[in-house]
Amino acid sequence: MGKKKTLVPYRDSVLTKLLQSALGGNSRTIMIAALSPADINYDETLSTLRYADRAKKIQNKAVINESPTDRMIRELKEENAKLMALIKKSGLGGGHGMSKEATEEQSRQGE
Repeated sequence: MGKKKTLVPYRDSVLTKLLQSALGGNSRTIMIAALSPADINYDETLSTLRYADRAKKIQNKAVINESPTDRMIRELKEENAKLMALIKKSGLGGGHGMSKEATEEQSRQGE
């Protein structure tokens, strides 16, 4: 009887777990395929070449690693800048041309 091939569980290996962020995360991954010129290794070399061909077609969708708090701060600053520009454009800033003191005085009188 010939040798029975066993399946190596690469997905469950320690190496795969260590390299998980590099294999599917936000990093650039380089794969090196080791080939053998020996006739006895023809099947293994062909299998490696097929795997390398499939692996080079993998594409990641990288995203910026940003904490939720930092993202919220950035979004609020952007919104604030847009609103300030809108106020300037519409001429509604500063209480319709009054100084800050005059605006405060008017609001005190209205109370």
